[in-house]
Amino acid sequence: MGVKKRKRIFALVLTLGVGIYLAGSFEPVGECCFFATRPLNVVEKDSGFTPFQISTLPQLGGGLFKPNTPVYGMSVGGMVHQKEINGLSIAGIHAFTKRKNGLSFSFMDVCEESRGASFFAAGGAERNYGFAAGLVNLAEHNNGVQLGLINQVMPDAVIENNYSTPEKPEGFGVQAGVVNYSEGKGLQFGLWNTNTNAWIKHFPFFNFAF
Repeated sequence: MGVKKRKRIFALVLTLGVGIYLAGSFEPVGECCFFATRPLNVVEKDSGFTPFQISTLPQLGGGLFKPNTPVYGMSVGGMVHQKEINGLSIAGIHAFTKRKNGLSFSFMDVCEESRGASFFAAGGAERNYGFAAGLVNLAEHNNGVQLGLINQVMPDAVIENNYSTPEKPEGFGVQAGVVNYSEGKGLQFGLWNTNTNAWIKHFPFFNFAF
């Protein structure tokens, strides 16, 4: 047996061994069946905060720390589900993050409250207090800026049947895109603009409601 072949077999056995070890070390850490891994020095008790969080896709957001641990620094992962993120967050999917403050990048973004700048392909925040840019940009309350091909502000646009959400959108925001739709107050700049509270509900290029 050649040296190269022995090295390949050794690497395969090592990879399988590490995979089996990690798979056998997952344990539930919350009511939603999120998981954390012991081999990476997991903090099993709730800590005040963490400066760094790694989340994994197979566990739907589980990672080094529990989802209810606030992050002050940086969070990365395939799917991120965190109570609070302050700083930089990079994810394939931000899945129902409660609060984001800072800069975030993702393919899909769904969160309750966003302050700062968020860039995504599709998604939005229940309450947007910052800058949100995406191809499809949704919000239930827009107090910031939406930039996208399609921008929408209306009840249940992000989180359906949320009893805590008033029926009418609150705040005053700005929408800039190809198609803008809003049931709240604000300014609209786009090819076609619809605002149910405006004096003229449908108007090209520009619309507003105070």
